[in-house]
Amino acid sequence: MNNMWLKYFTQDDSFPFYIEYGGHDDKMFIHGHEDFCELVIVLDGSADHIVQQERFPVCKGDVFVMGKDVFHGYDNVNSFRICNIMFRPEALLDGDYDIKQHAGFHALFLLEAQLNTAQSFKSRLHLTHADFSELKLLLDAAVAEYAEQRPGKKTILHAYFMQIITKLSRLYDAPVKHREISGMAEAAAYMEKHYMDDITIEQVLDISHYSQRHFIRLFSAAYNTTPQKYLMNIRIRKACSLLKESTMPITEIAMRCGFGDSNYFSRAFRKTKGITPSQYRSGTV
Repeated sequence: MNNMWLKYFTQDDSFPFYIEYGGHDDKMFIHGHEDFCELVIVLDGSADHIVQQERFPVCKGDVFVMGKDVFHGYDNVNSFRICNIMFRPEALLDGDYDIKQHAGFHALFLLEAQLNTAQSFKSRLHLTHADFSELKLLLDAAVAEYAEQRPGKKTILHAYFMQIITKLSRLYDAPVKHREISGMAEAAAYMEKHYMDDITIEQVLDISHYSQRHFIRLFSAAYNTTPQKYLMNIRIRKACSLLKESTMPITEIAMRCGFGDSNYFSRAFRKTKGITPSQYRSGTV
């Protein structure tokens, strides 16, 4: 089994994104992704999708995300055509996007990508005919733009990508999917929505329906951080947006982002970003 690198598809390190229409007339060898995730939309035909040595039938309208170090391939292909979108989530999904307040985003693009074992792959999304047709228009536009070298290419491709991400996140009905994914997705979305409030770990646990020990273990494995640090990162991310995009006083920003006082906010901000809020706002460092 081999690992693929994003550089096999694009050499542009400043924009770690690649999209193409393709397909397989023969089986696709088992492989992993070293440094990128892959969003797959099945456009036509069918195949057996091999995930971690288990087989699952996939067909037109199926959507799934394969994360790093998850081995997969295709067998028993039949007129199998797909759209591949390869991307680094830490580069393209790290912004302050309100879709992160939706459990479907966490389930499909973060949790399934990281926990896509034989068990969790069963929770993939399947599009209706109408939703598939609407999504296909976006894919057509993105594929055509990627093939051109026009001014603003990266900007419009990122815009198309976020439209695709948002549409699929809205369609993903996380609460009725695999429980391990849906519980964490709801908890993460709750923190994204209520970061201004004095959130306790007990509230987050109630949302997830897990014991504290089990939830922290699963959450830390999926997000590579603890729930407490994840909440802090949300607050710092929101504060960064307000510092750059508004003239709001730092004391008010601290309160709006869930910090009890400006001194605590300044200490937490400096610990996370390495500079003070004032320095971040002025861009002097």
